[in-house]
Amino acid sequence: MEELLELKELLIHKDFEDAYALVEDVEDLEEMGKRGFARNIRSYAKVLLLHLIKQ
Repeated sequence: MEELLELKELLIHKDFEDAYALVEDVEDLEEMGKRGFARNIRSYAKVLLLHLIKQ
């Protein structure tokens, strides 16, 4: 939400270069978040499979 307010201010002041940089940063953070989420799912799946194999 904070990023949206900052983006709004940048666009109002016609600071398009900084606005574009902000959008790129947010996209990078989202991508890292998606990778981390997938990594967690894989980790939990491995633990679950190990427990199932033990039983």
